[in-house]
Amino acid sequence: MSLSFADAAKAKKLREYFNRHGRIYIVVDATQDDVLVPESLSGDPALRLVLNMRMPQIIHINDDRIDSDFSFSGQIFSCQIPMHTIWATYLPEGELEQGIIWDDSVPEMIKAIVQSVRSNMSDKGVQQLHDKQTQKAAKPELSDKDESSTTITVIEGGAKGQSNDAKKERKTNHLRVVK
Repeated sequence: MSLSFADAAKAKKLREYFNRHGRIYIVVDATQDDVLVPESLSGDPALRLVLNMRMPQIIHINDDRIDSDFSFSGQIFSCQIPMHTIWATYLPEGELEQGIIWDDSVPEMIKAIVQSVRSNMSDKGVQQLHDKQTQKAAKPELSDKDESSTTITVIEGGAKGQSNDAKKERKTNHLRVVK
């Protein structure tokens, strides 16, 4: 396979993203014949691999592929991941929207699944989902930290009925189980 400018540009962007964050997921179309991963993982159109600067082995991000020894269930395997098979990268603890997706590399199977989900979700379904999320957000949280006053906090968007002590004690909203 010859080196393409698209692969070299992807490799450059991937190196920059990896160097900036130190720990990232890459999403690989392991259905491609030229992806070298353990046989049990080949065939996965959305195989996630972790790249971490703290890994003991060297990770080579070349212009045409990634080469490294990865550990799968404690077994070391020498992997080769061609650039054209990498279709996304994101931070493990971050939002997917903050990552990078290379649309031209997304497998057709993934595109079909996304399209199917989008087409099956009618406007009514979207409205019902929105209503459920709104109802969840509007449920009050009850707390009895101070038995002399009950604290009622509406989690998102709404009035808060709190004593001054509760306002000082609690600076951020969060959910918790109250029995």
